[in-house]
Amino acid sequence: MSTLTATTEMVIPEAKHTTIQSDVLSKTDLIIGTVIALGMATVFTLLSSGLSLIVTFIPGIVVSWLTYVWLYIDKRHLPSGVAFLPVFFVALAVQFIHFAEEFTTGFRTSFPLLYNGTPYSADLFVTFNMTAYFIFTLTCILVFTKKVMFLLLPALFFIIYGAIGNAISHTWWSLHLHAYFPGLVTAQMYWIVGPVVLYKLVASRKAALVITVLFALVLIPLLTIFASAASSAILR
Repeated sequence: MSTLTATTEMVIPEAKHTTIQSDVLSKTDLIIGTVIALGMATVFTLLSSGLSLIVTFIPGIVVSWLTYVWLYIDKRHLPSGVAFLPVFFVALAVQFIHFAEEFTTGFRTSFPLLYNGTPYSADLFVTFNMTAYFIFTLTCILVFTKKVMFLLLPALFFIIYGAIGNAISHTWWSLHLHAYFPGLVTAQMYWIVGPVVLYKLVASRKAALVITVLFALVLIPLLTIFASAASSAILR
């Protein structure tokens, strides 16, 4: 009986340790997540019309990856699926109506023209966005229900750029051009939804605020500098 008790005491702590570690990014997760980030950056660069995706999505990937690295270094525990999935899918729900506003107001034309590109075709614009939403949904579910932790990077990119980045970009474009820019109205919801989802993920108001502010400080100059030559053409 004493041998059985001792064996049980040794096994139980180990099981607890395994459970805890399943909510923390491992070195393997860091490596695979980095490869995923590089793959996403390559795809966005190849698909970019002019500099449109390069000055928007690439900074979003960089900030997403840096946040991912911080989560790994800090050994920060991710929230439970019960706590996180509802807020994530609220943000994704907003994205659908944001896409509808973009599509009906000509974003696929105005956006690339602002960065010396040609309009995206309707087929490419719809396919690209719907595929992205599929990936964001699937990866988030797999992370928070199956603990496939390295898939956090695409879901994190949606939070950083899809939510927070959309709020920053659409607002700044309209301010910079002194006119409505397609997607402006629905993007305003992300000023609240984006930071809330990020806070739910990182469990720190300060960290969520710092990430949001730093991203804005990086993104706004890029949006301005590379759009300046084409601004007058867009206004006409």
